[in-house]
Amino acid sequence: NNASKRAFLNFESPLNSTPNHTGSPERNLMMAVLERSILDYVGNKAADIQSAKEWIFSEAHEPQEKFSFAWICSELDLDPKRIAEAIKAMPKRGNNRVAPWYFTKQQNKAA
Repeated sequence: NNASKRAFLNFESPLNSTPNHTGSPERNLMMAVLERSILDYVGNKAADIQSAKEWIFSEAHEPQEKFSFAWICSELDLDPKRIAEAIKAMPKRGNNRVAPWYFTKQQNKAA
């Protein structure tokens, strides 16, 4: 319903008043949203790619718009323009089931 949608969109992030809470559930959730958008962008499904492209590369990089790409980057202390450029440069998955750079991420965790 409209009332719950408005309440959700008016959500005040606890990160606004307490920056750099690495590992907080809110930051983890935002990181998961960002990671999902990246996986969709480099993916194989045209609808997912288009949706991620619209969200990430929107001309309206307004950090004030809650849950936008720019807002999430800002909350995570990331520069939205630099992150968008890095995402744009990532290789596409193509016919592979997993993005080529994903294995590098896993190897770095093991090291």
